[in-house]
Amino acid sequence: MSSSHILFSVSFKQAAAMPLPFHSQFLTRVLLQDVTSRQLYPQIFKEIISNKQKLCKVYLPSDADWQEKMYYMLLEIQKKVNDALDSGKNFEEIMKLKEKPIFDSSHVQSFSPTSSPSDYHLENNEKCSNLKGKCINRTNVHWTLENICQAAQLLKQPPEDVAFVNEHEMRRVYSLIYDVFRYKVVLTNALKDIDFYKHYPKYIKDEYIVWLMLYELNQRSFQNRSADESQHQDELYKAVQVADVAECIWKFRTKLAASISRMRIEYCALRLSDLLPIHLQNDKVAKAILNPLVTGWINPFIVKDKESAEQLFNDYGFKIAANGSTLTNAHFAWDTVCPLFISCVPQDRNEFTKSGLVIGNYFILQDRAFALGPAVMSRLLDYFDMSGDILQTHIDSPRSAAYLAALFYSVNRVNNYYVYGAGENLQQYRDYMKLLEINNIRLFGESFSSLSLDSNRFRTVVGIFANPPNSFSAISDPIDLICSRGGDLNMLEILTEATISDDGKHRVSLILHEQLSTLHLAMSRPQIQFLLYETHSAVSSENQDMVNYALKTMNANTLEKHKNDFLERRRLEAMEEVEAGNVPSAAIKSNSPRKRNPDCTLVSKESLLAEILAKIEAEAECVEIPDVDEFVCVDIPNMCKNRDNCLKSRLTGCFLSLLRRKNITKLNAKFLIRMAEKRGLFGKAESSKSIKTKIIKQQESNVEKQIIKLSPDHDAPKHSPNINNLLNRLKQPTHASDIRSNIGQLSAYNHPILFNYKRRYCQRYLSTKLKKSINTPQKLWWRYAINAIRSRNNKDMLQKSRPVICRRTYISKEPYPIHMQYI
Repeated sequence: MSSSHILFSVSFKQAAAMPLPFHSQFLTRVLLQDVTSRQLYPQIFKEIISNKQKLCKVYLPSDADWQEKMYYMLLEIQKKVNDALDSGKNFEEIMKLKEKPIFDSSHVQSFSPTSSPSDYHLENNEKCSNLKGKCINRTNVHWTLENICQAAQLLKQPPEDVAFVNEHEMRRVYSLIYDVFRYKVVLTNALKDIDFYKHYPKYIKDEYIVWLMLYELNQRSFQNRSADESQHQDELYKAVQVADVAECIWKFRTKLAASISRMRIEYCALRLSDLLPIHLQNDKVAKAILNPLVTGWINPFIVKDKESAEQLFNDYGFKIAANGSTLTNAHFAWDTVCPLFISCVPQDRNEFTKSGLVIGNYFILQDRAFALGPAVMSRLLDYFDMSGDILQTHIDSPRSAAYLAALFYSVNRVNNYYVYGAGENLQQYRDYMKLLEINNIRLFGESFSSLSLDSNRFRTVVGIFANPPNSFSAISDPIDLICSRGGDLNMLEILTEATISDDGKHRVSLILHEQLSTLHLAMSRPQIQFLLYETHSAVSSENQDMVNYALKTMNANTLEKHKNDFLERRRLEAMEEVEAGNVPSAAIKSNSPRKRNPDCTLVSKESLLAEILAKIEAEAECVEIPDVDEFVCVDIPNMCKNRDNCLKSRLTGCFLSLLRRKNITKLNAKFLIRMAEKRGLFGKAESSKSIKTKIIKQQESNVEKQIIKLSPDHDAPKHSPNINNLLNRLKQPTHASDIRSNIGQLSAYNHPILFNYKRRYCQRYLSTKLKKSINTPQKLWWRYAINAIRSRNNKDMLQKSRPVICRRTYISKEPYPIHMQYI
């Protein structure tokens, strides 16, 4: 029996005989941590709600000042169009949008909130299945000495720069660090059990390196390496200056193995992962490393169309898979929800990441969970039939922002795409976009929540993609997130937290506060018509509960603003009426002295004003939010290519919620005309007093009563629209309905209109029909000729028939210009 096996067996014997000095209560608290973590988010969320102050300011689309600003902005655009027309340019050329190239025409589908579901029905509706790669040889992850040394360089204080050969190597190194952080509770408890830092206090500052060496030793079951490997290990460890730490850990290997064994015996842990909290027991990172399926998207700024992309994959030995089938080696398939997105199974994942397909940025590796939000966002402008700018509040991953910019490559409705929250990584992200040749994105380092509501940057923004920081507890591959962020160790350490410290509670509070602030600020701007909220969390406090609370508070603040405006406006009107003495009797209570005795002069103006204000306050309770100001939560549109509602699945690792105005305000020609009508450019302004109406009895007919307008001299104050008057106007008969009802006469105020039943048809229609009925000389000539041929035996008819001469009129037209040139 080898010495290593003897050592491991002795460790279990020592574990059974030795006392248990380690902190079992601490480990028990860790094992129950998953239960408390589920309760932590709702508790902190309730605290934030209770302490949250009301929004100090909110701008609404119904605000007259904002509408006037938009009116003048559209007016300037119209003036530029008129100047261009005056200069001789064609109108179609001026108004035609700059057509963007289409990468895949199969993803271009017309749909809107008002379309019928039957419009989307496909005869051969296919079911979408989760693409899975078939793995033939599945073995445990084995980290090389080079991976361990690279992880040690990253875990140093301060960390050293590491140059990875390809992304696959980067993923392996960060997956090793993830597992070290995941087991840090067990590793720390074992080190405290043997008083390691009392013997080597100088390594307290290198705690991460100590964890790494102990985890690596436990992975090889505290066995020694072979002679060749030991020599290679010494060389590499000395190069990265971790040989001393590895030697100290090796000296205490017996005690460390016994300590870990005692923990497993006490808690009946068949595996070491059973000592971890429930949310860390899943080996999802190891499964992701061994998963042969590779996902990513085609860069349309380099590969211009779908056919070129498929040919590119064929050149690298891939074949397109059949619909719904399991992907096997050297096969790929297009995604049914995310445009440009491809799933493939390479022969060798390591070699695939080294290929020119990935290194040349033709194919960008990305987890599908981070592609669903951009895929939905890119289609919302077409869904709502709008044009304008799109804003993204944060950057979870530069690859995700690049993917949304790639999707906007084929969207004509997008003018500008802004992304905020880059922070210190602004230049790094800009260099990355330049590397991918993406030129339709504008990155900013400022935080979205720091921008004021009056900022001109949001003047033409119509939609917001809100992706604030979250716990990322629903993602299946955290390494993809870490690698896409350039190797964020702080994020990796947060994702592997086992205990909830005070700093952790404060961080959770900041995350929830940032999510709530992002939603409130996004909905406080009048030009924002829709909002897509995205998280990668499994906690309801970050998902639907957050959306419901933000929606409720925003609509409540909007209603309060309308009530305050109503009270202020009516209060000023009441003060003017009281001062002028023109108080209507309806505004006075029935038990008022003035109501009982009109000649009473003892009633003061103050008491009368108080009565009117009390009635106004009662009326304010009936104020409702206009549809243009109210936000509602709607279902995500069915954007699947097969119309299979794939986004409703909980296995996506992505939470999406769509918020929109109940009635969307579109800044187009209709808005410009409507504003011009309010300003009185087409006649009397809407704000002026309305014209009195009078109901006139009908004469000699049974037609319903009509409302006829009198002279504009009889003016009356304009009141709020009455639904009964509106219905009466809609019920009035038209000329066509009167004709169909066999009505001979329709009464008007001054001049009765009589209908002539002989002229019911349109004159243009009659003239066209008459022209078709008239036979031309050519038709007559052919008709006589056919009749003569058919009756050739009747010689008398041939002799008596008169000849028909086909006369052709001379047409004076200039000949077409000759484009031929003399040679």
